[in-house]
Amino acid sequence: MDIKIAFGRVLRNVRKHGKKKMSQEHLALEADIDRAHISKLEQGAFQPTLATVFDLARVLECTPAELVELVDKELQANQDT
Repeated sequence: MDIKIAFGRVLRNVRKHGKKKMSQEHLALEADIDRAHISKLEQGAFQPTLATVFDLARVLECTPAELVELVDKELQANQDT
């Protein structure tokens, strides 16, 4: 599995089911990121910058390390795909 796909899956899951359930629009507004960019991140079309990971984590009320750990787990769970 590509890291961009794994990040997108994690982002969507944390956004929809995490501490703060929110829409793409709300996340984009709070993180000062275009909603279309959030969509492309979730689709695995874009890879986030480190600054974006920090911004997203702040809004999602988790740490950047937690996001990276979830991405790592997603990659390990899908090693063969």
